[in-house]
Amino acid sequence: MFVSIKVAGMRITSITARVLSYQKTDPPMSRAFVVVKVDTDDGVVGWGEASSNWGHSYPTVVKTVIDDVISPNLEGSDALALRDRLGQMHVLLDGYLGWEGLTSQVIGAVEIALWDIAGKVHGVPISKLLGGSLEPIALYGTGTTMFEETAEWHAHYFDQALALGFRNVKVRLGKNPDSDVDLVRTVSEYIGPGKRVMADAYWGYSPKEAIALTERLKPFGVYFFEEPCPQYDVDGLARLAARSLPVRIAGGERIYSPMQYRMLAERGAIHVFQPDATLCGGILACMDIAAIARLHSLEVIPHVGGPTAIGLAANLQWAAAAGVSMIEADIDPHQPLVDTLAPELALSRVVNGAMIIPDAPGLGITFDEAMLDDFPYERGGTYAEVFTDHETGRIDL
Repeated sequence: MFVSIKVAGMRITSITARVLSYQKTDPPMSRAFVVVKVDTDDGVVGWGEASSNWGHSYPTVVKTVIDDVISPNLEGSDALALRDRLGQMHVLLDGYLGWEGLTSQVIGAVEIALWDIAGKVHGVPISKLLGGSLEPIALYGTGTTMFEETAEWHAHYFDQALALGFRNVKVRLGKNPDSDVDLVRTVSEYIGPGKRVMADAYWGYSPKEAIALTERLKPFGVYFFEEPCPQYDVDGLARLAARSLPVRIAGGERIYSPMQYRMLAERGAIHVFQPDATLCGGILACMDIAAIARLHSLEVIPHVGGPTAIGLAANLQWAAAAGVSMIEADIDPHQPLVDTLAPELALSRVVNGAMIIPDAPGLGITFDEAMLDDFPYERGGTYAEVFTDHETGRIDL
């Protein structure tokens, strides 16, 4: 584990948030982002990112919290006293903004940037600071929510990933039970033996309907079923998890802290942890979550919901340190804020279905900040606005 080494004059001079966006095609909607830059008086710069899943649905809110609360209070403090800065941010935000959700995303973004600084100061990638390796990590490719398309169209959506050696894919459910079963069946048959299919319902079903749907998914060897129903319904999830095996219940994109993961594990409500450093409190929080999973004999498969190269690199670094076996990959062919900022992380660079971990200091990526100017923020429909049935647990009504 990283031990802070004091460097004279390594003080935070500013923390700034930049709001970005571009237009997505599958489905057609805007994808917004918020990235955070931490400057120091030694000239070392760190980058972080906050996510609410697949970019950020509330980027201007994050920017306001950074500009009005975080930056004024952290300026002048030691950039390498990372745990001190975490404690300081929790005091600033937990009591009145809340200790999860947006708070976790803001704190995670700043913490990632501080890790980036620490790695650059010590000349090693973050994974090495955490005592880990840089072994490539197998990927699973996530499908799309183009529900108007046929099951065959969705199967072919994975063609590029399969050509790159992917052996794991995840389909997005949420149309209706019959269509969802047909989608899983079609994709499973298309990818063929020796490969695994997962499913993600994005909180769409009630626990009762999720139990019935899971029974119908069992013949297809579904490796995990992600977010079948709302995660705040812990009793419902526990009932489902008790009956779902061999289909395992997974969650993470709306679980914001190690404490919440621990509670779900203790209640028997989840089998697979899916933390993302950009939304659940940062890199140290993810390492804590991995430790909780080990204590409960649960698997960790990080959820990486289409961030920029900054968030992707952060998740690759801690995942490599934690020794996870597989991590999510956004296989949307249009990802300019990955391909432009870090071409080495582009989907086309995947080798045998695995991602190479950047080995340069810090996050392992470098880019010209001016590149961000090409992606000005324009408000567009978020997932919750485009898919109004999702997240409700009411698809069966």
